[in-house]
Amino acid sequence: MDFLLTIGETELLTRFGLGCALAALVGLLMTGPVIARRGLGYGAWIRLCVCVIPCAWLTARLVYVTADLVMTPLEAMFDLNTGRSLEYVPYFWEGGYALTGAVIGAVLGGKLAELWSRSPKGALRDALAVGIPAAILVERLFEAGTGLGEGRIVGSSWLIGLGICPLVEGDPVHPVYLYEAIVAGILLILMIIASLLDHKHEGNLLRGFLVLFGLTQVLLESMRADDHMVEHFVHIQQVVAIVIPVAVMIHWSVVSARKPGRHPALTIGWIVTAAAIGGAILAEFGVDRWGNLLLAYGVMAGCMLVVGFIALEFKRIADRG
Repeated sequence: MDFLLTIGETELLTRFGLGCALAALVGLLMTGPVIARRGLGYGAWIRLCVCVIPCAWLTARLVYVTADLVMTPLEAMFDLNTGRSLEYVPYFWEGGYALTGAVIGAVLGGKLAELWSRSPKGALRDALAVGIPAAILVERLFEAGTGLGEGRIVGSSWLIGLGICPLVEGDPVHPVYLYEAIVAGILLILMIIASLLDHKHEGNLLRGFLVLFGLTQVLLESMRADDHMVEHFVHIQQVVAIVIPVAVMIHWSVVSARKPGRHPALTIGWIVTAAAIGGAILAEFGVDRWGNLLLAYGVMAGCMLVVGFIALEFKRIADRG
């Protein structure tokens, strides 16, 4: 780890830690204009900051330690010295965080802030639809040089020529952290535009972001080769990432089911969703076994695109009066 501040033998500040702190600051600042546009005032923004920071920090750590526990042999699970115990969660200074956990915590913090400030349902959480991708963009850029977010060896000479590929043991590898930053930037632009057009403020803006974030993260996490939160071929963050949009789809399904009439599209949609997720799992096996990464990632991307279209249909049914 690249330490930026060391006093004696005490290592106090890493590049990655600084990036996470700056990401949180940028993300919360980006929520300000959205909150102001919705007439909620400065106090609501302060409450959002107070709730989001500890929630995101804690859940990012909790997801990481829980995943670490799952990936650990039974005899080491409760050895505090190995970091493979839930008692290890408060040891923030030891490192180990999960982005998916931070996103989940930010959403929880937004809900708490709404209850605290008695804001309209979904109003503060919708502001996070802009703040979260902004924070991810900054955090991913700070992964450069930390050894995180690095992919497989690059085989395209034109990509090497761009000078963006880090070297691992002398070989140029894909800068997946940069790909993730670019995707976060695209999502940020989309969410800013959507926030200007959205007038309902009922939380669907954030839900839409969560669907896009989860589906894109499934593909991007598969591309990483840094062994961060990986057990055999299973990328733990990839698993959590697909759970996020599925949870949103469940919410839209429940809302739709409460409306009068029959909704066969929901049943068909869930069958297709299950098949698409199964296809993505097959493609994940294919990354190592098919001998054609373009095909494997193409199948995975296609499956996530199908899930995205179904989620959009679920939202349309839920919004229908």
